[in-house]
Amino acid sequence: MLKKTLTIFSVLVISLFFLSFYGWVVKEISVNKQKYGFITEPIKFMYTFPDMFKQSVEEVKKLPGTFVKTPKNFKPINKLDQDVYALFSYSESDKVRAIIVKNLRNDSVVRKWTIANNHANIARIIHAMLLPDGSLVYGYAYKWSGIKRIDTAGNVIWEQKNAVFHHSKEFDKDGNIWASTAKTNGMTTGMYKLHKQTVFYHDQTITKIDAETGKILFNKSVSEILKENNLEYYLLKSPDVIDPLHLNDVEPALKTTEYYEEGDVFMSFRHISAIIHYRPSTNKVINVIEGPFVSQHDVDFLNDHTIAVFNNNNYVRRAGKHTRKPPKDTSALTIVGDFYSNIVTYDFRDESYSFIGDSIFRANKIFTYTEGLFEFIDDSTYFVEEQNSGVMWVIRDNEVIYKNVLKSQHEGYHHLLNWTRIIKNYD
Repeated sequence: MLKKTLTIFSVLVISLFFLSFYGWVVKEISVNKQKYGFITEPIKFMYTFPDMFKQSVEEVKKLPGTFVKTPKNFKPINKLDQDVYALFSYSESDKVRAIIVKNLRNDSVVRKWTIANNHANIARIIHAMLLPDGSLVYGYAYKWSGIKRIDTAGNVIWEQKNAVFHHSKEFDKDGNIWASTAKTNGMTTGMYKLHKQTVFYHDQTITKIDAETGKILFNKSVSEILKENNLEYYLLKSPDVIDPLHLNDVEPALKTTEYYEEGDVFMSFRHISAIIHYRPSTNKVINVIEGPFVSQHDVDFLNDHTIAVFNNNNYVRRAGKHTRKPPKDTSALTIVGDFYSNIVTYDFRDESYSFIGDSIFRANKIFTYTEGLFEFIDDSTYFVEEQNSGVMWVIRDNEVIYKNVLKSQHEGYHHLLNWTRIIKNYD
């Protein structure tokens, strides 16, 4: 009995010694960066394995960026008293994208297209277009180039691969498509000299496409437009040297008024916080509009003398915590207030600016750092896509009458929005 007790005690002492030694070696390797020959890497693997395992589990569980976590306290609102049809695109799976027409009033899907996704799992179909004959024009944003037109059965009518498409796609009066594009998948398409330095950057193009054939009717570099109109200095105004312009929207004028002509386009540049009024027929920049908007995206016509801009109202570029440390004595602080997104209007008649829905945006903390759009449904009602959060709003006479997300197949998550398009007079 005594011998058995001494054996157990000896094993316990030896085990404690080796555990203590192992703990000391782990501390020396992990904290003091010591090396102990061939045993260093095996020991490092042993003490990092639990973290590696946890990280791998989290990565498996993590959904791609096409999904957004739904807040637990999210409460939808639906006071719609009329049908509101919207064209959505979303990720049905890594290999499948869906495009649907949905009636927001009763949450019903009235039309659906299934699209094979041969790109990365984060690839997004942005701002799809529904044509009068029921056919569809769609394409992937950013580095996945080209757009297609498919008929009601999903058969390809045409495909245009000679441009890389960015955000918006808009119809002109003749049914042609204007889009913000780039020359190639490669980002380096512009160059200038700055003193002794050569600067290479991402240039963009504007493109007009025949919706019937897919043929490119007009394509021009934005940098060329600036240079040929003595505005190339705008490249240096941008806080982003690599992507100085960042064109988001090309909005064609559908008629001629006292302030613009049919065929003119209004280009929205996020990184210089400017709207450029351009006339392709003469290659002339008519006006550069800079006002109380920053990092803006969507630009639309309100009437014959007014345009409206979705104003993101935030930094063009931000790094780290983008703030200094708070002072110990706050009495010297100048309190400027809160910033949220809003809609800014510009009246050509007197070059004045005003705001739409600023108070309702503030009250509901509506804000999206990137992207975002709005569209008027009627004179008093408009739709807002708060893109980063994936929340949709319909506002009438300064009251929220609709608030919701596009529910996904993953519990607790909803779909990221991809430039929703309101469809008026849908049959």
